[in-house]
Amino acid sequence: MPKPVDNLNINLNQNLWGLIVSLGSLGSADYFKLGTLYWFSLVIAVVMTVSIAVTTLAYTKAYWMKK
Repeated sequence: MPKPVDNLNINLNQNLWGLIVSLGSLGSADYFKLGTLYWFSLVIAVVMTVSIAVTTLAYTKAYWMKK
């Protein structure tokens, strides 16, 4: 019997990987009270979030234009 995880095919683009890493480092910086890492991670997380929003908007607009 195959495992349920074997059926998942998850492909993340570089924006999502960057957001995951930046949020992980943001949590670590907050936990260990590392100020410089906290601010660096916060800036990267904001940049990645804006990048994902712009990319999603562009893909959605292209999808609407095809329909």
